[in-house]
Amino acid sequence: MMDDERWLTAKAAERRARTTYRYRTDAAALRDAWRAATGERGWAPDEWWTPAVDAVTRSLTEGRAAGPAYAQLGRERAESGHGIRAALDDLAALHDGDPPSPAVRAVVEAWAGVALAPARVRFCPDPPTPAHLRARVAELYSHPHDGLALLVVHHHGWEAVAALLEAGARTPAAFPLDTQVARLAPGRLVALVRQDGAAPLRAALADQARIVALPADLPGATQLVEGWQTGHQ
Repeated sequence: MMDDERWLTAKAAERRARTTYRYRTDAAALRDAWRAATGERGWAPDEWWTPAVDAVTRSLTEGRAAGPAYAQLGRERAESGHGIRAALDDLAALHDGDPPSPAVRAVVEAWAGVALAPARVRFCPDPPTPAHLRARVAELYSHPHDGLALLVVHHHGWEAVAALLEAGARTPAAFPLDTQVARLAPGRLVALVRQDGAAPLRAALADQARIVALPADLPGATQLVEGWQTGHQ
């Protein structure tokens, strides 16, 4: 027995045991329900489980921040060769078809970090504030940005994100090393891409997407992006 446990009263020891048992039971129950839901979606049990599954269920049942566990799940899905749609479908199974945006963003960014390496994909907060957009545009224009363009995708939920990343996994050279993505209202997804590699992305996304050249200066770029956000352009 550890020193700190030796001095527990009988009642405190019993309370700790109950708490530990409850958490373990809840995590196991959640994991089993999640496994059953993914089985109905076509996942094989031996392909589905990874250490991240237990990390996610423990975080949720113990009330801890689950972001790192979701990121671990995204990485492990990519490392196992699962596409982004499969990873998001898995997440939807856990959340009864409606996963929260922070969980989706964590899985997507981590998946992309593996599948699109060396490019890094960063998502703006959902939805981004005008101040955040101005800061990101100013950051872009503070460095050389020749050869970059904006890919604008008309989207519904996270479907456009999945389509974009699927296309990007086939043509990773289309993305700069630091790729920024924002979901803007009404129904627009904007991603920073390389101009000379954007054509395959545009073709893969068909009528959903168009390529827009970056404006010559920072004020023009800020006005353009904020106009997309408000629906005035």
